[in-house]
Amino acid sequence: MEQYTVSILFGSFFLLLLIGAPITVSLAGAAMVAFMVLGKDPISFVQIAFTSVGKFPLMALPAFVLAGALMEAAGISRRLVDVAETLAGPATGGLGAATVLACLFFGAISGSGPATTAAVGMLMIPAMVKRFYDLRYASALTASAGGLGIIIPPSIPMVIFGISVLGMQPPSEAVSLHGQFQSVSISKLFIAGVVPGLIMAGALLVMNYLSSRKHGYAGLKESWSVPEIMQALRRGVWSILAPVIILGGIYAGFFTPTESAVVAIFYTVFVGVFLHRELTFRSMLMSLRTTT
Repeated sequence: MEQYTVSILFGSFFLLLLIGAPITVSLAGAAMVAFMVLGKDPISFVQIAFTSVGKFPLMALPAFVLAGALMEAAGISRRLVDVAETLAGPATGGLGAATVLACLFFGAISGSGPATTAAVGMLMIPAMVKRFYDLRYASALTASAGGLGIIIPPSIPMVIFGISVLGMQPPSEAVSLHGQFQSVSISKLFIAGVVPGLIMAGALLVMNYLSSRKHGYAGLKESWSVPEIMQALRRGVWSILAPVIILGGIYAGFFTPTESAVVAIFYTVFVGVFLHRELTFRSMLMSLRTTT
């Protein structure tokens, strides 16, 4: 019976995919079919679905995705790229180094690897190709650096892991020192991601330098210019403050990781509307559509 149910589950899933159903519909439909075959009460299926998503920390997922979309529309991501390019300066492979630094900054805001790759890649890949970087190298470097978004806190996968790890552990392994069940602290997961994220970023910078030196990818300028650096920092000060406010608020205990995602949204809207004056009502609606 169990083998028969598994066949029904996967068979109906792939059948729905073949006829063009969305993945979410295919997953839900296959699970419902398997549930009916087992003779379970359909009401319990709804209850399981609700309890699976009815968790406060899960609110951080769409909130961080929306924050990342709004930051792109508000010009925050572009200013982060400008700061990264100015800091890279005449270093060999400076544009590649700027890409890594931009992903590091943006990942510390959005918490999403795909969002980081998309936001930075749209700006940096064409810029690298224009400066005679190989398109394959530019794409690979951006994709690799975008992965920092899931390591550098805040991180959406860490939020998911923190609220779901309890269900993955046997009861004997999920007991706290006081004999009570508890999930992994998301704040501690964020802290644990700082050093590995910086090590990964450093390794990418070293790799980019060696590859750029081999292929002759020059720096962006002749030398570093302090006035230009200060100007870029002044223009991007509100963008740089975003991860400081988000992470500082979490570690200082002012708000939880979930609340920090909502703080990021309101901070981005405030900066985009009143300071940068680039965030319009139409771009807000587009950000909501992207998030959805």
